[in-house]
Amino acid sequence: MELYLSEKKTDEQIKLGEYFTFDHIINEDCDLYNKESEELIFSFKKGIIPKELYDIDPKIVKHSKEGSVNRGNAAGSATTEGLLRGKENWKAKPKYLCDKDGNKIEDGKSSHTSYFKYEDGRISKRMRSNTVSSQSIGGFSRNANLPCRLTYWTKNNLKSYESIFPLTSYISDLYFSYVPDKWLYQFDKYKNSPEEYLIPDTNFSTLTINQDFRTASHKDKGDCKTGLTCFTIKNCGEWSGGELCFPNYELGINVEEGDLLLFNPHVTHSNNKLKGTGRMSFVLYLRDKMDKCYEGKHALEKPN
Repeated sequence: MELYLSEKKTDEQIKLGEYFTFDHIINEDCDLYNKESEELIFSFKKGIIPKELYDIDPKIVKHSKEGSVNRGNAAGSATTEGLLRGKENWKAKPKYLCDKDGNKIEDGKSSHTSYFKYEDGRISKRMRSNTVSSQSIGGFSRNANLPCRLTYWTKNNLKSYESIFPLTSYISDLYFSYVPDKWLYQFDKYKNSPEEYLIPDTNFSTLTINQDFRTASHKDKGDCKTGLTCFTIKNCGEWSGGELCFPNYELGINVEEGDLLLFNPHVTHSNNKLKGTGRMSFVLYLRDKMDKCYEGKHALEKPN
């Protein structure tokens, strides 16, 4: 199925960090294009990834369940409950949201990040988003404080990390076969990036793994601007719902194990409500500045 649709909601009408529910769910092969620009929004393929490729090291599954407080808009508007999640056994737990001076902020009145006051009266030193089960493995591009590098978990679990390579390589090949122009744009950046921080035999640098994470409306930051993100699901339990949705077009996609979704990560997306547990998602992409590792502050030494 091939669709050419106009946006039903503009970006100005969609507040990032909000949750949406859509009943129009696509459950068959489908390519969606913006009717006006003819830009590809997503390409969805059902049942094209062999089941055995999801047989990865259990350490990766376990890592996907670990909490992150850095998911920004995707984690929704900051709440006391959201910040407390995963910190229930702390000696001094978060008590309520506050501004940097300790003045209380009511739940729902904050942005996607907030300071908070501990039970012992201290104020957190930095703003945090709601805790969600989401981690990244593979390579990171440089930032203001650090050079290009492997994530800490990846560096310390290389054998486990390698167990994902058959799946990532297969997905990259599918990406090339379905959307070769976008793959090649992305590969131009990939081939000029440090090999040791890339996922081999692909055009990806990084894999984000999520466990039962219902995202609020957001746009991905740091992904290759000329490429696409690849998305699939591993079944780790019994669940339903959680469809990946595109609020501008008021529709969602039922991605299951074996399916592949290639989509523009800079278009707003979110998830329907999830029932049950065990939905592990894989988000494969190339960080946009991986080819800048040899430049600027914290520049790596370029090999001869």
